[in-house]
Amino acid sequence: MIGFDHVDVRVRNREKLRRFFVEQMGMDVIGEGVDHVYLLFGDQVLGLHDAKDGETPSGLDHIAFRVSEWTGLRNRVARARVAILGEKERPDSRSLYLRGPDGLKLELVWRPDPSVHLCDHPAPPPVAPAEDDEES
Repeated sequence: MIGFDHVDVRVRNREKLRRFFVEQMGMDVIGEGVDHVYLLFGDQVLGLHDAKDGETPSGLDHIAFRVSEWTGLRNRVARARVAILGEKERPDSRSLYLRGPDGLKLELVWRPDPSVHLCDHPAPPPVAPAEDDEES
């Protein structure tokens, strides 16, 4: 592993947290959907997801670690007898989802270009301020 890729958390008030991280902490919105928002800081991402019924808000959903090599990763994890929960391939990355100790959900992410974070629901473009349409 070469470091963190992203952390996803379950929250009660996603919009409040979104404003805090954008306005106070200087993060950029890189993706947003009806129940989540992805924020970029450096080359790492914080995912804020609405807590579902029965889930603890402000609780960790999963931690994603970036790996430097994808070839053979699935086999190495299986040989270590770590439970593989799933696998996903995206245009900018590949992931293995694991069950770690104490049921902790983990994701191993490989990115050919670590600076690229594409989102299924990209953030809308910023809205330009309206110009006064007064006739002279």
